[in-house]
Parts: sequence; C-alpha cells; structure tokens
Amino acid sequence: MKKRWKDFGRLSTDCYINIGKTDMTQWHQAFDALVGAIEETRSRNPDFAGEFYEVEEQTDFEYGVDDWLMDYLDELGMRNLHEKCCEVCEKVMGLFAWKEQLPEDFVFEMSSALSAQGKTEEAVALCEKWHRQNTESQPLAAALIYARINAKEYTGAEEVVQKYISKEDECTEDTELIYRAAVRLYEEKGDQKTAKQMKKTLEQYEEEVERELMEEFEEYPFGDDF
Repeated sequence: MKKRWKDFGRLSTDCYINIGKTDMTQWHQAFDALVGAIEETRSRNPDFAGEFYEVEEQTDFEYGVDDWLMDYLDELGMRNLHEKCCEVCEKVMGLFAWKEQLPEDFVFEMSSALSAQGKTEEAVALCEKWHRQNTESQPLAAALIYARINAKEYTGAEEVVQKYISKEDECTEDTELIYRAAVRLYEEKGDQKTAKQMKKTLEQYEEEVERELMEEFEEYPFGDDF
C-alpha cells in the first residue's frame, strides 16, 4: 500500500522536474499511481478519504494531491488533450462522495473540455446537474454560465447571471466569478454597453483588492535588517 503512495510521490515530483516537455507520459503514470494508491488503501480501509479533501489530511499532507491534480489538468488543457481531461475529471468525481465538499474545479474543467470538443450539450447537462443540487455555489453557477455561452444559450446564461447579480450591484469576493462570466456573456451577445458596465464594476473591485493588499503590505515593519 505504501509503495503505491511512494510511486505517486516519485512520479509527481518527476512531472515538475520535466515540466514543459511535450511528453505527458509521467503525468499520466502519476495519475494512475494516485488512483491505484487510493483504491488500494480503501481495499484495506474502506473509510479512507470518503471526501476529496480527506486524501490530503489522511496522508499527512505529504503528497500535495490537490495542487498536483490542478496542475495536471492545466497541462492537459494547454496541450488540448480535452478527452483525457474529461476522463480524469470523471474518474476523480467518481472516487469521492462530495457531500462535504463540492467538485467545483472538476466540473468547470470537465465542462470546458467538453465544450472544446464541441460537446456543448453534454457540458450544459453536467453543469446543470451539479448546479441544480448546489445553487448556493457560485463557482458552479459560473461554470453553468460559461457552458451555456459556449452552447450559444444566451438567454439561459443570462437567467443564471440575474439570479446572482444585477447591473447596480457592487462586485465582491463572492460574486467575482459571476461578474467575469457575465462580461463574457454580454460580449458574446454583442451587448457592449452592458459588457462595459460589468467590466467597469469588476475593475473597480480589482482596484479595491489591490489597494487593500498594498495597505496591508505597507503595514509590515520592514526594516533595514529585514
């Protein structure tokens, strides 16, 4: 059992050493090792990591599984390996219960990969399924907006936008993803006036965040001996 985890640790480290190379073999092998490690551990301990976040906790944060998986999906996306991306996301989503944590990143990545393959109806169906069950999740709402935009379902996309924000609202940390999706929607629709208004609100939020970060930075007592 420990060997599988060591294999993943070694292979995932090698991925970063060779990052940028066109050959994705090590990344694929590392993913297979990760899945094998999880499944083998569960064969001996059925209670192991029922939720995705518990993989990190129950392996003492030794392997950086979460970050590595996101990097793997990024690498797949950059190489337009959309079918493999869908395969990986589907496998990960099938491994966990997702009762305490939502698969927001995996839904977004899989729906984007489906859309990139022209499977826009499947992308919309995937996002609708998860959003319907978790309407409080704005990342899932944003994923649905993008999926509907890619399917040219502009009316449906706008309906989702309007459930979370209006043109008069300020952008906040909670609604930033919706605003970004809304800008894309109105640009795609050709409604440049609304797109410009949404973009301005988003930029005001970004400026506020930057100002707060600068103020926080200036509060640090950096001295000559730092």
